[in-house]
Amino acid sequence: MKIRYTKKKVRTNILFSFLFVVYALYKSVYLTIKSESIKWIGFILLVIAINWFLKSILKSTNYCMVLENGILKEATVFGKKIALKDITYIRKTKEEYILKTADKELVVHIKQVEEESLKNLDNVLANLDLPAEKNPFAVS
Repeated sequence: MKIRYTKKKVRTNILFSFLFVVYALYKSVYLTIKSESIKWIGFILLVIAINWFLKSILKSTNYCMVLENGILKEATVFGKKIALKDITYIRKTKEEYILKTADKELVVHIKQVEEESLKNLDNVLANLDLPAEKNPFAVS
């Protein structure tokens, strides 16, 4: 099961990163031509802006988290992994789910997750073998 980012978050990220690229282009190219000397800060900004824009585009096609073979993993370079069978406590707040094991903690930010994916995650968490006081998704 793949847990996707919300479309609003992805679109907003792409928009702001694109605007940052335009600003960085202005700072690097236009000001360098105008002053006839290289403005290195503008080129550094441009590299950062292009990096952010590419990451935003990748987020539109990639996933926030992946659940495979009973392991929930963040879809980042150094993302945390948590086995569902090892979860000892789940805390649900208005903005996030906190999944705890004996030695790890994984936070799922609700506002970043697509609604359909969040429902699927809720169903998976409800089926965990935890007491009702440690699992807010447990069906009584």
